[in-house]
Amino acid sequence: MQAKTQKESKMELIVVGIALLAFVVGVVGHLAGASFANFDTFGYIAAPTPLILGIIAFVAYKVAASAED
Repeated sequence: MQAKTQKESKMELIVVGIALLAFVVGVVGHLAGASFANFDTFGYIAAPTPLILGIIAFVAYKVAASAED
């Protein structure tokens, strides 16, 4: 088993940060979608959540792949 390089350790922290961002976006979207308030604003928040999560996942994949040089 090889020791991790400094670049790999840095990229792991970045991917963990991106995962936390995705979690927060998912929770906010879930709460907005599950809200029973009669405001269109909640729909505007909840509707793009899957797209935003997909973009975040793609960025995390690219960041993780760049650490494997």
